[in-house]
Amino acid sequence: MIAAVPSPSPDPKAEAIFAKAREAIAARTFPSTMKYGIRISALSDGHWNGRTYAAYERWPEETVRARSISDEEAANPVRPVPFCFFGLGAPKRSGVELPGVLGYPKLAVTYAFGLGRQAAAPAPKPDDSAFKTIGSVRAYARTYDVRIVGEEPIDGNACWHLTLVPLGNPGRYRLRDLWVDESSYQTRRLVTDGNFTGKETGSGKWTVTYAQLRDAWYLDTEISQGPVYDATGTFQRVTVQFVNVAADPHENLDFGLSGSTHDIEVVEPG
Repeated sequence: MIAAVPSPSPDPKAEAIFAKAREAIAARTFPSTMKYGIRISALSDGHWNGRTYAAYERWPEETVRARSISDEEAANPVRPVPFCFFGLGAPKRSGVELPGVLGYPKLAVTYAFGLGRQAAAPAPKPDDSAFKTIGSVRAYARTYDVRIVGEEPIDGNACWHLTLVPLGNPGRYRLRDLWVDESSYQTRRLVTDGNFTGKETGSGKWTVTYAQLRDAWYLDTEISQGPVYDATGTFQRVTVQFVNVAADPHENLDFGLSGSTHDIEVVEPG
């Protein structure tokens, strides 16, 4: 068991901003069914390669299905082509045959990295010295030591930059930085130490961004800050992009491939 990390006295303003950010994420709503694409790209030996996978999410239970065949492979599948050379037959292949990048992704476009889900602790007594611009907030069990680094703009929006140090169990409490919009308290960017649970990647820190689309906040990108490795090799950088997010009332969960399987999945922690 990992002992709690000693920390100075809590910073009331930072803790209040963090609590409001969690409330803002907990209050997010989405269509009950969504379809989108997940583009995984990797940089290796100076070259980028990537694949795009069709995905589907049912909210709020975060049921995710992803097509194990990428769009690129589906458009130009690899097929054996027989040929004869001086009377000797040998197999040949045609189509798209891309190097693997981590695996096929089953990632929820609404994922919040553990924010907004934790049970609330008893609310503290009002403090007259508290920053009144924050307003009333719900108190959460304190799992991080939260500090304000400063104020930084993101896409023209003023944001508080918070740093977070876990008070215990850093493998579970993975957030290290948070950029919180000063007007809406929505999280626009975060840094997480480690990503995905489907397999070990040794990936270190990732920068994650959210984007607002049709009054809802969705994951936009997840970008590794350093090298990522898997069974196929080491990549200098990996990016995950969520594209073409739209409501899908038809609930096409199986993409016509209900019997398909794949050995490697990329998933987020539960």
